[in-house]
Amino acid sequence: MSDCETVDFLATVPLLEGQEEADLVELARVMHRRTVREGEVLWRQGDDPREMVFVVDGAVSASLQVPGDRTVEIGSAGPGEAVGEIGLLDGDGHTMSARVTETATLLALGRLDFAALLAGQTPAAFKLKRRLASLFTARLRNQLRHLVTSLDGDRAGPPGEDVEPALAELEECPPPDSRYVRQMATFHDFDPLALWGFLTSGRYVRCPPGQRLLAEGAPSTAYYLTINGAVEKVLVRRNWRIRVGLAGPGKAFGYESLIDGGQSPVTAITRERALLLVVPRDLFEQLFEGEDAVSRVFLDAIQRDLTATLRETLRPCARLAASL
Repeated sequence: MSDCETVDFLATVPLLEGQEEADLVELARVMHRRTVREGEVLWRQGDDPREMVFVVDGAVSASLQVPGDRTVEIGSAGPGEAVGEIGLLDGDGHTMSARVTETATLLALGRLDFAALLAGQTPAAFKLKRRLASLFTARLRNQLRHLVTSLDGDRAGPPGEDVEPALAELEECPPPDSRYVRQMATFHDFDPLALWGFLTSGRYVRCPPGQRLLAEGAPSTAYYLTINGAVEKVLVRRNWRIRVGLAGPGKAFGYESLIDGGQSPVTAITRERALLLVVPRDLFEQLFEGEDAVSRVFLDAIQRDLTATLRETLRPCARLAASL
């Protein structure tokens, strides 16, 4: 594969959609091409992430280890798709094992080179952050869909109900002390001024225990950030209810609809009295599409939350696979 062919391929990769040709040329120079035979393992779940790969041709499967020394295939990647980026973003071990199921040509991108793509406030970096958010949102929806269909084959959730009137009645309150927020793991290394610009972009409300803020199957009209307390993210089907996530301090929810225009994939209910930052749709769009320091903080916060949520959602998948 020549350099020109590599650039032409990269232009077709969904993750790199919208990138300028000059940026793709620079990216091609730091990537390493290799052919991997069918059956070879690229990495195992929990391995230290050193690279991500783009599949040029062939196929790579992603499998999850479950109790009983078993593995369950969660998904697969084909031409144009990327594998292994979550581990590079959060620095934890690979979320799943990756194995070549059809002899593949791969382009590998190392940890430092991937980090360089996201650094700074360049248009290319902002485009990549937004594409990551969109693709991770789609992946989260797929993981939740896989979980539901594995349980009872019911792909459709309950009909969504409008909960906006309840939100309008919530107790509004002043912003919290910024020093408290900066101590949260999500925000401790962010620029203080840019962080404060983000934290003052919406309004703060207090919610009583048991308050439903989102309904699965209904669109979300706001981005929610938990300042204190906790909000459970659940799936409800027939006579069972399964928790797929917990939005504690520094964790967000409700953004999936705002990113891709779809319905909320989960129902969100406060577990205890909670203080929330509520960013309405119009302000969310300004922050998401912006290219200043405040938007960078906002996009990084969404990215961190999505990577953590994707990892968290794998837990009920593993428990389900083990029970079956």
